[in-house]
Amino acid sequence: MVSTSTAQRLLVLALVGLLIAIGVVLLTGVRGGSAPSLAANPPSQFDGPTMPPGLRAADFSLIDQSGRSVSLARYRGRVVVLTFIHSLCHDACPFMVEQIKGALNDLPDGGASVPAVGVSVAPAEDTVANRRAFLAQHQMTGRIEFVNGPLRTLRRVWKAYAIQPVTPKIDHSTFVLLIDKRGLERVGFAADQLTPEGLSHDIEVLERERA
Repeated sequence: MVSTSTAQRLLVLALVGLLIAIGVVLLTGVRGGSAPSLAANPPSQFDGPTMPPGLRAADFSLIDQSGRSVSLARYRGRVVVLTFIHSLCHDACPFMVEQIKGALNDLPDGGASVPAVGVSVAPAEDTVANRRAFLAQHQMTGRIEFVNGPLRTLRRVWKAYAIQPVTPKIDHSTFVLLIDKRGLERVGFAADQLTPEGLSHDIEVLERERA
């Protein structure tokens, strides 16, 4: 016959064992469920949407509003802001250029060390005069290289960056891309996601990286 004290001790041991078992199950559930998902999806250091790893920015050689040749290869080792704009646009393009201007203004020395390139999406309308007038209107003369070139060349550039140019029925794609010092596409802001603060933040993140 088991004594009362012995029975109480056995009951206590049984309860302790049950609690330990419950604890093991809970810990296993946490480690097997939520923890790996956090490790697999670490928070991004960028404010804008990131591009697929290793995506090399397609090089090009086009002519800016001052008649100078501009290529991405020329800027290797520097962070580049790249966008696609239309000099006669009255909504998305002015908005994007103003956001780029705000981002550059937020950077040291007004972003003088950060090249910004705007590629024409309507080459027939983006004449030298129209490009100069557009940049002057937004106080971006000398701060954005607004480039144009032969339609055949531009088509290759548009295709490389998945850009829809201006057509009679469809307006063009509206994106601002950040290219890192190695020539890789790193961040891609759609116009409706673009803010000066987010853009300048991500430029500074890329500026801190080694070439």
